[in-house]
Amino acid sequence: MEFAEKIHPRHTAFLVIDVQREYFNKDGIIDLLGYDYKQLRTMIDPLNHFLKEARNFLGRVIFTQDIYQPHKHSAVLQEHYHRAQMERPYNPQMEEFYRISPAPTDIVLTKYRYSAFFETELDDFLRTNGIKTIILSGVATNVCVESTARDGFMLDYHVIVVSDLTTGVESKAHQMSLFNINQFFGEVVSSQKIVRTWKALSPTD
Repeated sequence: MEFAEKIHPRHTAFLVIDVQREYFNKDGIIDLLGYDYKQLRTMIDPLNHFLKEARNFLGRVIFTQDIYQPHKHSAVLQEHYHRAQMERPYNPQMEEFYRISPAPTDIVLTKYRYSAFFETELDDFLRTNGIKTIILSGVATNVCVESTARDGFMLDYHVIVVSDLTTGVESKAHQMSLFNINQFFGEVVSSQKIVRTWKALSPTD
């Protein structure tokens, strides 16, 4: 399949994964784990620019919002968070979007696990709207983005991950995750290539 057909607006949705204060602010989980949360912020301005372009072409833009509520955690999740030192107090302010805002026409999807497909309405929404391709951006490349990419591929969606609109907990993790996705679960491309491809489409395409 040609790339232009794969990402044709008639059957493509753009997902913004978990761009929230939890991952970009001091005292969020990235900071608490000892990673440089400030380096994640470099993707924000390019993402906002791409969103403007995407809304000109796509009718379906979806923001996922990861909700951390300890009282809903299973025993397995509690054990993992404790062992991995990921436990923290519930702070609803950390769930707010960071320097980015869904438009009135965008969808906001609440999720409680890494994958945007797990126990959410995402798959039903995509199939109802005739979506065959999902374009993924957001954080973290090696956690929620890759988890969503894996599940999307298993559900037979074409998966596109935007290399410059995602970021991992550290550079090495980001690069290894992009390699893994491109080799086994989807296609990794730049935002510039996507926009160029959309702009090259004729009105009759």
